[in-house]
Formats: sequence, C-alpha cells, structure tokens
Amino acid sequence: MDRDRILALSRKENQNQDLAEIECLKQAGRIAYLVGCSVCVIISVLQWNFAKTINWGCWVVNFSILGTVFLVKFSKQKKTHALLMTILYYALCIFFLIGFITSLRG
Repeated sequence: MDRDRILALSRKENQNQDLAEIECLKQAGRIAYLVGCSVCVIISVLQWNFAKTINWGCWVVNFSILGTVFLVKFSKQKKTHALLMTILYYALCIFFLIGFITSLRG
C-alpha cells in the first residue's frame, strides 16, 4: 500500500480531524467531568450552609451528562462496565429528578 492511500484511509477514518485535536477534546472532556462535579459539590455545600436546602437541579444535570457519556461509550465499545455506569448515573439522575420535583411542589 502506498503512502497516499494510507493517508487517505487515515483521513477517512478520522473524519478529516487532526489526531492532536481529537486528543485535546478527549482531555477537555475529562477535565470537564471533574469541573462539573466540583461545581455541583460547591453549589450544594454553599446552598446547604446558607439556606439549609439541597440544590437538586444541578445534580440532575450532572448525572444526566455522565449517564449519556457512558451510554455512548457502551454503544460504541459494548463494555459491561460502561453499561453498569450508565445504569448507575441514570438511576441517580432519576433520584435527584424526583427530589427536584418534590422540592418544587413544596
């Protein structure tokens, strides 16, 4: 196989994205997980300290994002661990959604 054909196949496989850009996006996603979880913890701690209430909404958003990430990972890789994490995160999302709805109702 010649060089030009190998490059063409690589471009097609990577959808014309630069490998450095792909790695950068992966690292950004990992950091975004940590920042998102940290912000939810900070918001929850502050709200508990000042208002003695729980901010259910930020946790609904957080766990829905994490559940979706692992759902996509499971659909691509078919790993049992990803499926279990999907179920866990969506269960937590539903739990916090119920808490959110309950808090809205009074």
